[in-house]
Amino acid sequence: MVKQKLLKKRILITGATGFIGSHLCLYFLKKGLKIIAQGSSSKSIATLKEKLKIFQNHDENIEYWQQNFLDETIKFPDFSDIEAIIHCAAATSVREGTLENYEKYFKLNVITPKILAKKALEKEIDHFIHLSSGQVYGHQSIFPITEKTVKNPINLYGISKLIGEHVIASFGILGLKYTIVRPFSVFGTGQSNIISLIKDKILKDESLTIYGDGTQTRAFSHVKDFCRALGLIINNRKCYSEDYNLSGPKEYSVNNLIGLISNKLNKKPNIVYREANVNEIKRNIAAVNKIQNLGFSFTESLEDFINNQ
Repeated sequence: MVKQKLLKKRILITGATGFIGSHLCLYFLKKGLKIIAQGSSSKSIATLKEKLKIFQNHDENIEYWQQNFLDETIKFPDFSDIEAIIHCAAATSVREGTLENYEKYFKLNVITPKILAKKALEKEIDHFIHLSSGQVYGHQSIFPITEKTVKNPINLYGISKLIGEHVIASFGILGLKYTIVRPFSVFGTGQSNIISLIKDKILKDESLTIYGDGTQTRAFSHVKDFCRALGLIINNRKCYSEDYNLSGPKEYSVNNLIGLISNKLNKKPNIVYREANVNEIKRNIAAVNKIQNLGFSFTESLEDFINNQ
């Protein structure tokens, strides 16, 4: 078994004010690590500070870096004591991946990773973890998807994330110690996603618009499980130049998800089905034996999350 190097300095988390990034901050602060947390605005950073108040003296272990990656100039913090980077910042919405937003997606999902990976290589950062997406696989006919499955993205989000993967790998050829991590439908507390959207619409007796026929499925994984997986990967030499799919263990259709939530609320939803206006994946579940070989196991379930809300 390859021994994991212990973290002694600080880690930089980009996109720290987002859903996954903020939970990673909570996770690593709880582990006693020091963090530089990047956010794009003073407002988003202020929100993150409120979330982190649960940790006594948390300000001693965290530094905030306000930087919008859409700006022309990036003003970096001091990299001298950064041991690892977890790059979460990205344009992430499938439905917003349109021609009007092309420049934004290319800048955030391709150019920004290039800039950060180059900086990490120049500063000899021990580990660069790049969050990609399960959307890079596109439509597939054989499931579960594995890391060796041919990637065939069908939307701007997926293809921009795949290009970003290649950018990171190109720096790996030059010496960057990196790992690609692909989240699949991560959920949890404090997130605005399909689960919270369905719940709000049902509670307010509003029409719930479903794009497609509702039979499309996702393998939801809890953000707590995701963070624990990252904890096994970071600065683990076995993970250098590797990629990991982080999918949930079970598939749920949109219709099934609506049923679970409406049963919990004891309210009948008012569903309106419409044709999808952006290419979306019909099915997306991955094998997780590769991350399980590092000692990972699932502890959270979607049903428990819905029932405890």
